[in-house]
Amino acid sequence: MQFGFYEKPKEEGELLYLQAKNFNSYGLFEDRIDGWIDISEKSKSHILEDGDILFVGKGMRNFAWKYSADIGKAIASSIFYVIKPKSELVDADYLVAIFNSSKYQSFFQTLGAGSSIPSIRKNELEAVEIPLPPLEIQKKIADLSLLHQKQLLLTEKLIEEKNKLFQAVINDILK
Repeated sequence: MQFGFYEKPKEEGELLYLQAKNFNSYGLFEDRIDGWIDISEKSKSHILEDGDILFVGKGMRNFAWKYSADIGKAIASSIFYVIKPKSELVDADYLVAIFNSSKYQSFFQTLGAGSSIPSIRKNELEAVEIPLPPLEIQKKIADLSLLHQKQLLLTEKLIEEKNKLFQAVINDILK
């Protein structure tokens, strides 16, 4: 586990600079990157690898997300912890599902309580105990979580469309 990298982002660069604002309210990546940085000697060791988990350790919104190389070369900003799970022990998607579960979200809120900007210390995060069922069960839990996320996104889109329809009807009546 390591801290993300701090650098002032630019409008163009070689690496995506992932920040909390690049994720929606469910902690899912939104493909709107407006921050970039260049590869340097300092940043090289912070380039994300496929399967790395980003966990927001500062602020009111703690969530986990698994990086995929499909989005392009990236570096996580300093608001994130970068967790590199051992694939022979834990499925990365399972770990994300557990960290994002209401039980663990409540727990993380208690860790950061008591300050104006809650922050989870590295040693506190390292001490979090995660149940590790067999990898096959972890994968099933992860798959269920991914399906749940897809349902949430579809529901959100449905609500948007219903609102558009409602506004169109009202606007038509008020002509």
